[in-house]
Amino acid sequence: MFFEKIRWLLRAAGTIPFAGFSILLGGIYLGEQTVRSISDWTPVKVQIRTFTVGAYRPRPDVAVGFLDQPNLRQWVATSDFEYLAETDFWGFSNRVPWPGRVDVLFLGDSLITGSGVGIDRQFSSLVGRAFPDRTVLNLGIAGAAPNRQLRTYRKFGVSSPHRLVVSCIYLASDLDGELQFDAWLKEGAKIDYNSFRLSFGDKLHPKSFWTRVQRKCFLCGKMTELALRWTGFSDRLSFPTGQEVLLDIDKLRFLAEGLSQQDGRVASMLNSLQGIRALAESQGAQLLIMLIPSKEEIYGALSLPEVLKPVHVLEQRLREEKFSVLSVYDAVGSMGKERSPFFTRDIHLNGYGNQIVADRLVDWLRESKLPASDKTPAETSKSRPAFHKASS
Repeated sequence: MFFEKIRWLLRAAGTIPFAGFSILLGGIYLGEQTVRSISDWTPVKVQIRTFTVGAYRPRPDVAVGFLDQPNLRQWVATSDFEYLAETDFWGFSNRVPWPGRVDVLFLGDSLITGSGVGIDRQFSSLVGRAFPDRTVLNLGIAGAAPNRQLRTYRKFGVSSPHRLVVSCIYLASDLDGELQFDAWLKEGAKIDYNSFRLSFGDKLHPKSFWTRVQRKCFLCGKMTELALRWTGFSDRLSFPTGQEVLLDIDKLRFLAEGLSQQDGRVASMLNSLQGIRALAESQGAQLLIMLIPSKEEIYGALSLPEVLKPVHVLEQRLREEKFSVLSVYDAVGSMGKERSPFFTRDIHLNGYGNQIVADRLVDWLRESKLPASDKTPAETSKSRPAFHKASS
């Protein structure tokens, strides 16, 4: 009897670690299912990663990488916005016909193309509305850093007489964009650029082990999110208006790494901008460089001030090279305290944000007293701008 009791106790003791492990696994499983079933509990990183505006099918272009589809009229609806996406005969966010002469020609990435708001509410159109006697032309392309902007300007912009070129820089992605497009050109532009830039971006910023874990385990992502908030950092901000803004922690880490004035990406960007300036001056036009912030820079700086160091380095270098620079960081930051200028998950400026940028640029134009162009007949809707070779 005694030995039987001893054997029973040993068997019972042996089941304790197994039972504890089973309870732990069960708890993890239930926690994972709970996080996945309650939308408000979905980790911020998951919401940003899974946010989509539908399949993006740009039209390949050997000179500038790709363009949006021409003559587009498509209703786009997402959890963040609904709008009518429209393009002209080349795939830019303008209405036809193009003006015969242009007062302000815009270059940039999707921050200037009205993504999420449409042509009428993109800031280039708002600037044109503020000056009824002046004309604007928007040559923005998704992901276009200054090197792509230069080639876009050469191919599509120089055929229209103009007075001012505005190169819009979105530092949060344009540093990588400069490298991606240069690498694509060096490889002979042999493959689809949109696919190339996405794969190249993954190589530039490989995902850490824990980031890969969070992609599979929402509970792990939620625990990481809560731990960050406990340390004083929040990747989710709420406003009195009821709006929310979700911040990309990976982009914050990238910005917080800082930027050296000797960084090759800065040198490449400056070289591209010098090319744009030389081409603008050859057309009798001025160049203005406008720095547009990301929501990570504006709101991440509240707990991580170093995310603003890269833009300060770039602005200093631009001024040293005698560029005209207009930063809208302060305007967006001050006007964005009570109301968000950005969409919740999407990276782009909402209608309010586009209006802030437009107002700041309108003030600059009034201060600079840029004269309106001479009145000339507009081109017909069937006309096309002259085609120019775009060299690297």
